[in-house]
Amino acid sequence: MASVKIGDSVDQSASLWRYMSLDKLINLLETDSFYFTALETYNKTDPFEGYIPKKAFELYGKIFAPEVQALKDEYKKFEEQCQLDGTNPPQLTAMREGIEGLGAKTKETYKKLNKSIAVNCWHANPVESEAMWKLYSDNKKGVAIKTSIPSLQRALAHFDQDITVQVGAVKYMDFNDPNIDGRECVTDGHLSPLLKRSSFQHENEVRLFTVPTVSVESGAEIKPESHFVKALASEVIEAVYISPFAGEPYTSSVKAICSKYGIPDEKVIESNLLKGHEALLDSIVAW
Repeated sequence: MASVKIGDSVDQSASLWRYMSLDKLINLLETDSFYFTALETYNKTDPFEGYIPKKAFELYGKIFAPEVQALKDEYKKFEEQCQLDGTNPPQLTAMREGIEGLGAKTKETYKKLNKSIAVNCWHANPVESEAMWKLYSDNKKGVAIKTSIPSLQRALAHFDQDITVQVGAVKYMDFNDPNIDGRECVTDGHLSPLLKRSSFQHENEVRLFTVPTVSVESGAEIKPESHFVKALASEVIEAVYISPFAGEPYTSSVKAICSKYGIPDEKVIESNLLKGHEALLDSIVAW
């Protein structure tokens, strides 16, 4: 059974939506699996994925500064002793090169560790989002799965799998704000992947995510990889909404596919986002 950890940042009563193309819905129904995308994959759409505000990076630096200084002091003593002895052992050169390359290695390790975190993203909203329809529909054709935290938990727990899935609400911040308090950057005990820039605030995102289990020593050899996590589709899907921008035969096709996979008709809903405006006029002649 998957271990599902829900962060305090998440409103467990909120409605969650995942907007997608029809082929992704079919894949979910066919495989009973969620696709978790490694943050590395987002390098073209948001290269800041996996990164944290400048102020938080500065705090990181302050934490490790004493250890780095201790290494430098040790090297200095070793160097002075070698000078007194009139020797230049290879260990001295290796130690110097190690210290000089420490900054580059630290940055590279951070990138690989955090870019290897894999996420499955949902939009929190009590109602449909016109912006999300436009962002994630394919030529005005798309669907949206509506679910909730309890449904996600049951879906993930249905299968026997050794994995920990964490759930948290994304916090949006100005990464270059010099007045950020480092404590503001922590959400549910995490920095990445629950921080994004304010420019993405319209996503109002709740993330399911997995963190690779690695040792610090092997961090540099990590290869970011996306992967699937089993989740019972019939438990996840509380409703399937069909894009308000789609028409026939797309609408009928979605209904037919849902019927084939046993999704009840009442759970397949044609979006009314662009309908019902004329009915409002009836209030004028309510006499």
